[in-house]
Amino acid sequence: MDIRGKGLHYPNMYTQKATSAAVPTYRLYREQTDESADFWLHCETIPARTHLHNFEITPHRHDAFFQIFLVTEGSGEMVEGEKAHLFFAPCILFIAPGAVHGFRYQHDVDGIVVTALADRLQPIADADRRIAGFIEANRVLALSDSRDAERVRTCLHDIAQELDNPAPGRMPLLEALMTTTIVSLARIDGAANDAAAPPMRRDQARVERFLALIAAHMREHRPLGFYAERLGLSATHLNRLVREVTGMSAQTLIARRLLEAAKRDLVFTPSPVQKIAYSLGFSDPAYFNRFFRRHAGTTPGAYRETERKMLAA
Repeated sequence: MDIRGKGLHYPNMYTQKATSAAVPTYRLYREQTDESADFWLHCETIPARTHLHNFEITPHRHDAFFQIFLVTEGSGEMVEGEKAHLFFAPCILFIAPGAVHGFRYQHDVDGIVVTALADRLQPIADADRRIAGFIEANRVLALSDSRDAERVRTCLHDIAQELDNPAPGRMPLLEALMTTTIVSLARIDGAANDAAAPPMRRDQARVERFLALIAAHMREHRPLGFYAERLGLSATHLNRLVREVTGMSAQTLIARRLLEAAKRDLVFTPSPVQKIAYSLGFSDPAYFNRFFRRHAGTTPGAYRETERKMLAA
């Protein structure tokens, strides 16, 4: 079905190839002076923003964010350079961090759009190469009556409700809802379907248990043998499994989890660097500084200053 004859005007700019140099980068969403500086998740209706731009959003990208559009009514096109992808409700539009995109909507479009900091994707992607592949590019996914599709709808609506009605435990619940949404979308896309051979599913389950153990014990700075013993494996076997499933060594995965926790505390809490170091199990703040510089390429203080300036821009 061709939607171009439905009353929208399409300027020539959409036929030009979008280059990284010419495409603007939008921060989103700190447009109001009273918006909190520590947010990581935002939700609004699709019409709320499309009405402001006459139902056309010019090509742009968000380097620090990803977006999930739940289109419940109407149709349109998602534009990527010279390509335009038709979409029809009900569907999902997934916009990857840094990916160029624009939109041409029909006037009857409706739904919600969830915008989140891109760093929330990394822990999910680290657990499975197939999910990592899914989040690397923009996606248009039709929503059927499958269990995963229904789960996506429910999670996105729950996210919207939690953001509108703050309640105890909101943060861990939002984290869980977002993780469930991404995993379900990857399954719908086929990037993480059930076609994997039984050995791969067994290895994936072991790595997921390893990730759970890291979350529980990373501040204790346990050796790899500690985790291997609890999984009933040798350290060598565990390292091989982790590398096959995630593409990185077990020690690298542990270090990345510590680094993610450190980055989050540096940006979103007022705690001094020394206190953050101790809270992450480092007995010597100087060692924490060396660890952070080795894995992040900068000092904790410099990282905090840079990231906070970007969020406040």
